[in-house]
Amino acid sequence: MSVNWHRVAERQGTFTVQDFQRAALRLIVDQILYQANAKQRVDYDLIAAYEKEYTEVLDLLGCKLDHNARERYVAAVPTQPDVSKIPLMHTLLALVLRKLYDHHMNRGSLNAGIAGVSLSELETAFKESTGRDLPMKPQTELMAMLDAMKRWGIARAVKADNVGEVTWYVEILPGIQSLITERSLAMLKAHAEVLYEPDGVNPEDTDGGRR
Repeated sequence: MSVNWHRVAERQGTFTVQDFQRAALRLIVDQILYQANAKQRVDYDLIAAYEKEYTEVLDLLGCKLDHNARERYVAAVPTQPDVSKIPLMHTLLALVLRKLYDHHMNRGSLNAGIAGVSLSELETAFKESTGRDLPMKPQTELMAMLDAMKRWGIARAVKADNVGEVTWYVEILPGIQSLITERSLAMLKAHAEVLYEPDGVNPEDTDGGRR
């Protein structure tokens, strides 16, 4: 039997049908919702409380619900992800971000599940893994790439003001574990190989440290 939000709403009496529908739509659009994000908290709490119902809804849309209760996020993970339209540099950046996240996790340097990475660390890791340079100066192109990572819910650029000096760094979010999995890693690597020039990336270098 398919989910009927009217019955669910009548049964619990607190949330409306529109509340349930809004949370489902927001999860599909944002892909990952974090309890720590004030703008996403209500929808996260609702989905976490009605995980069974939302699992069924996402299944109808070709997605799997991944609820990480420890890191307090929910993710809509496509069961048949389409990476064919992702630009090469976005693909490579996602691979490098996952590698850096694993590195910080293995070192025990995560803070509330988040890996804080300086732009210089990101630049070095990107160069070592792909043989390409990140567009660091000016930062407009890099920030556009990081905006895409933010839309995916896996990373975000953060501005820090230290004694009047503005610096930027990157927070790699725990939801990257759900979206950039072993399966999607393999698909992204294959996609990068198709787009890359013959003398370009060695896909073995962007495996998140796995050997």
